[in-house]
Amino acid sequence: QLGIDILLKASNFDAAHDFSARSYAPQCQSSTREQHVEDIVGWGAPAVGPLPLFWMKGLAGVGKSAIAQTCAEEIKKLGRLGASFFFAVNIRDDAERFFPTIAYQLSTEFPDYRDLVDQRIRHDRTILKKTMAIQFKALIAEPFQELEKTGKGIGQKMVIIVDGLDECKKADDQSTIIDIVAAAARGGVTPFRWAFFSRPEPHIEASFTSDDVDQVTCMVLLPVSDDANPDIELYLRSGFKNILRRRNIPVTSQWPSDDDIQTLVKASKGLFVYPATVLRDVDQAVSFTEALRAVCAATLNPTDASPFAGLDAFYTLIMQRILPEKLPTVLLLCRLLCSTDSYPGSQFHGGVMRWSNILELSEIDFWAACNRLCAVLHIQNHSASFDPSQFGDTDCPFWYVAPAFVDELRVHVRYRLGGSIHFYHKSFYDFLMDPKRSGPFCVRSSSMRNAYFKHSLEVTLKYEESYSFQGSDLILAQGVADSASSLSWPYTNELVNSMFKACVYDWAFGTCFLWGDLPQIEGQMLQRFGHADFRKARQNEATLCAGYSGFVNYTRWDCDAHSKFIRGTQLFRVPRGQFQMNFDITEFKGVIKRWKECGIIQPYYPGIGSRFKSLVAKKDQDKLISGLFRMGHGPKSIFWYWEVNLKEEFYQDFMAADLAEGEKIYREERFDLWPTESWRRT
Repeated sequence: QLGIDILLKASNFDAAHDFSARSYAPQCQSSTREQHVEDIVGWGAPAVGPLPLFWMKGLAGVGKSAIAQTCAEEIKKLGRLGASFFFAVNIRDDAERFFPTIAYQLSTEFPDYRDLVDQRIRHDRTILKKTMAIQFKALIAEPFQELEKTGKGIGQKMVIIVDGLDECKKADDQSTIIDIVAAAARGGVTPFRWAFFSRPEPHIEASFTSDDVDQVTCMVLLPVSDDANPDIELYLRSGFKNILRRRNIPVTSQWPSDDDIQTLVKASKGLFVYPATVLRDVDQAVSFTEALRAVCAATLNPTDASPFAGLDAFYTLIMQRILPEKLPTVLLLCRLLCSTDSYPGSQFHGGVMRWSNILELSEIDFWAACNRLCAVLHIQNHSASFDPSQFGDTDCPFWYVAPAFVDELRVHVRYRLGGSIHFYHKSFYDFLMDPKRSGPFCVRSSSMRNAYFKHSLEVTLKYEESYSFQGSDLILAQGVADSASSLSWPYTNELVNSMFKACVYDWAFGTCFLWGDLPQIEGQMLQRFGHADFRKARQNEATLCAGYSGFVNYTRWDCDAHSKFIRGTQLFRVPRGQFQMNFDITEFKGVIKRWKECGIIQPYYPGIGSRFKSLVAKKDQDKLISGLFRMGHGPKSIFWYWEVNLKEEFYQDFMAADLAEGEKIYREERFDLWPTESWRRT
């Protein structure tokens, strides 16, 4: 396999400014933001002179992404764009893919560089799994230095544009990217200028204003200011004209009125995301005039000084227009979209068909729910090329497929079928997550968390009834004709439907398990969860992971951790760094206490002759504590053993249906060879 093909698989190919997924991307309308665009293009164009880093900072919705997109297009026309990366929450937010993506885009521009990178990856494929510093050195810095020494340098400074750095998944990764790029810029080791666009988050501000970075960076603030009003007015007038033109309505119409335009400009408070969302909302409405009248009526209270007041009023209007009987479903959808998906580096946040089945909505009902959020929700279709027959007999369940194909099939089902959906702008995510801004529509409220847990629990209990054991393997229960009977939006064959069903069941049980440690979850629901079939759920997850070699990445106890399955036993470990930063022993003990009270777990005491006795014997309470429990009840239960080592600073455990087998695997495992860092690489 060519190294360059391996690089492509490790990249976010949809992060580039000109990828089809960004056809909806915000752009500066003609004659708007001209000075900012000219300044940045002017910074990137000269052969020598300017500082090698540029940072434009500004609050959410002020127009940074539109400027970044327009600058990328203009610099591309000049032949000076090397690469671009547009981060997006839960979609393109994995730092591990950042430098591979930049490297792949550069390889399409410079053939000699492409050959070098191809050779390096073929020689050492692990480059793509190493730290970002090593990735940058091996994939970008060293190859371009080698080209320069051999007289094959690119001969001019190229620009790399990075938008939405604050939307990268982890704050440490954001700072690390800045530090790596700045160090290279100071040393002049690469022929690039880097333009960053982001919110002024404290850690990003601290990185750019540090002595080492500040000296090589040109910083510009994009303020929330009435100075943007003329551009916003021009943007609105142009947008409304386009709405009329697309419907063959004469643009000489007196709609919208000047008063309407000025009302919207005032409500924008300098944030371009406001008019952009208004235009999408009106464009989707049955009656333009009624939709615009409602938006104008919902404008901000003039005494509210918050820059997001107008935007929040409009977002509130969008949620208020949802019929009361439909609101719980839409809020569940919003909660799903605000969640961080468990598949690190996924190209897509979640497949539409998967979300629909998780919510137990038919295809029509799912699209109806999405339609109520059409002004803030983007839907992208990218499943046309899917051919399930490549994985095996489409009439058979996936557990009969060769293990090597299981993981690839799982990726298609979980993240691609039906397309993907995500918010147009992070400001709506922020609105939903902040109770002060969204009020009754906040997806982090206690009532919403309980509703989310309850839905997950109901799905768990429903799905477990449709499975039974054949030996240690999970199969469809007697009387269950096929997997499609459990799904609200089935696919066309059993192979895919069985994978859909397993993925939905895995999500539902995993959500209950993960959220079961939240103090807001009602005790009565935790008691019901304690009677779920833990044995079936764990076997289902083991089957899904059958084709996955290496570690499965988890978030548990607020820590990024590693796990793997060996012969049906799940091993789990929180590495030292994560343990030091995030593991709270007091909270952990509190969860154990509550789970015992709710009947989720019960202490288990091995017999006198048990070989396991030495593992659960009394420990030095200052250094090592451990516990052995039955999780669940009767034949539905599994064994759970955990250790917290306060001296060596790690947590590890195992879960198994067979205690003796689990103990054997646990004893034999070389935990000292497990990864010592978070899977969210820095």
